[in-house]
Amino acid sequence: MAISSEEAAKTLAEAVEAERRSARLRFYHRSSPHLIMWGTIWLIGFGVCALLPKYGDMVWNFLVPLGIVGGVAISSRLPREAGKGFRAWRMGALGVLIFFFVSATYFIMQPHMSRQFVAYPALITGCAYVAVGLWAGPRYVISGIAVAALTLYGFVTFSTDMYFLWMAVVGGGSMILAGFWFRTV
Repeated sequence: MAISSEEAAKTLAEAVEAERRSARLRFYHRSSPHLIMWGTIWLIGFGVCALLPKYGDMVWNFLVPLGIVGGVAISSRLPREAGKGFRAWRMGALGVLIFFFVSATYFIMQPHMSRQFVAYPALITGCAYVAVGLWAGPRYVISGIAVAALTLYGFVTFSTDMYFLWMAVVGGGSMILAGFWFRTV
């Protein structure tokens, strides 16, 4: 039985769409443990800043390198996909770029309020998620907008002590929830 060129084109388009959707879902699934880990780091780091402020810098100086090592460990344990090594490399490079961009901006602009030190990397994180989402899918866009919007809301609404608590629960919590959301199909 022969099929028409229209049927063949439709079948091919459906196959391409299925492959695109499958790749997006795999990317979400691979991103999930990173979001959960960094959300937990935010929860702990900002929680310590809110509840035990004199230990905040020390805790962050421990948590950030731990998160970097944890991210490498998570990535190394995920199964490799043929031809997809460039994506993990680029995501790691994006993280390094953001770290140096935020550090350089702090050096140049020298924020004078601790809330500025908190809000700026959180806004950059939200922006990076939206940018990744333009290619990777709408869940990243939604998660990035949520992190940025909640960061701004807390910045204009709360005092410094409450802002740290806000970022612990809402900032870290939204990343953890996004990580679990990314696991769902």
